[in-house]
Amino acid sequence: MKTSLFPLFCFLLFTGKSVAQYQPFFPEEMVVTVNSLNMREAPDKNAPKVASLPKGAVLQFVEAWNNGQWVQADTTDPESAYAPWLKVRYQSKTGYVFGAYVVGTTCLYHEGDIYFNNEPLPSLNWYGVYRRDSFADELRPIIVRLQEESSEMYGENVKVLKTNQKDESKFIIASLKPMKTGYAGPLGIFDVRDMFLSGELAPGGTVSIHPGGDMTANDTTIKPSYLLIATGCARMENNEYLSVRVTDYQLTLFDYSTDPPGQQDLSPWVKTESDEMNPSVSITWFGDLDMDGKPDAILNDCPYEMGCRDALFLSSQARPGESLRKVCEHFWPGD
Repeated sequence: MKTSLFPLFCFLLFTGKSVAQYQPFFPEEMVVTVNSLNMREAPDKNAPKVASLPKGAVLQFVEAWNNGQWVQADTTDPESAYAPWLKVRYQSKTGYVFGAYVVGTTCLYHEGDIYFNNEPLPSLNWYGVYRRDSFADELRPIIVRLQEESSEMYGENVKVLKTNQKDESKFIIASLKPMKTGYAGPLGIFDVRDMFLSGELAPGGTVSIHPGGDMTANDTTIKPSYLLIATGCARMENNEYLSVRVTDYQLTLFDYSTDPPGQQDLSPWVKTESDEMNPSVSITWFGDLDMDGKPDAILNDCPYEMGCRDALFLSSQARPGESLRKVCEHFWPGD
C-alpha cells in the first residue's frame, strides 16, 4: 500500500459532517455482457429463476449481497468465476445476478491491462484520452482487442488490452452511451504534478481542477473551477517502524462558481477498508470528459491492504447538492 509520511501536524476542516464507513463501490447502472443471464430470487445459483436477461440489458443496482463479498459461482468447479452476488432491478422485476457477467455502463481501463476473464470484452463504445498538443487532451473513438503476450510476473501467456492507435492513451473509457469526441482537458504533455501543482491529497494538500477550454476553437468561456482540500491529523507512532498514523481524514470539494461556494464531502469515496490503514489519495487527471463545461477527475487511492484503484468522477452524473459523482473504478495491484 502507498503511504505518505507527515510530521506531527493536524489539518482539520470543521464542517459538522460525519465520515461514512467504508462500503465497496458498485455502479448505479450495469449492462449484461453474456448472451443470457439468470436473475434469481436469492444469491445462489440453485435459487429459483426470476427472469432470463438478454445481452445488453441495462440493470439498476439495488444492493450487494453480504457487503459485496466475492464468492465462487460453483464451488464444485475449480474454473468457476469469482464475483459478488448483486441485487438488481430490470424493468418491473428485482432479483440477484452473479457479478462476473455484468459491467457498469461506464468503465475505466488502461492500455496493457491484463484481462483474466474468459469472456470477451463488453460490447460498449470505446474511447481513449490522448495528448493532442502541449496543453490539450482529446477524446478519440478507438477499437480495442485482447492480445496474448508472455508475462514474466505470471510465468505464462496472458491477455493484454490493446488499441488500434499508434499513440499510447492516458486512459480508456468504455461507455454504453456514445460520447462526444474532441477536446477533453487542459493537461496535454503535462500531468497534474507538473505546472507547479501537486497531485497528492494528504492532510493539508490542496489541488485546483478545471475543465479547460479548446483554444483552437476560440473557447474563452469562463468555466467553474473546483478546489479539493484534504484535512486530517498525522502523528508519529512510537514503535520500531517509526510509522505515521493519519486520523480524521476528510476530502472536501469546494465549487467557487456559486456564492457562497458549494461544498461536497468526497471522503466516503476514498474511505479505507480498515480504520487501521492510512489514506493514500491523489488526483491523476482532470478535464471535461462529458463536455458539460464542468470539471471531471480521476482520483487514485489505496483503500485495501493489497491493491489500489483509479476512480472516475463525472460532473454530469452529480446529484442535487453534488459537484461530482463517482461512476466507475479500476483496480490495480499497487505496491
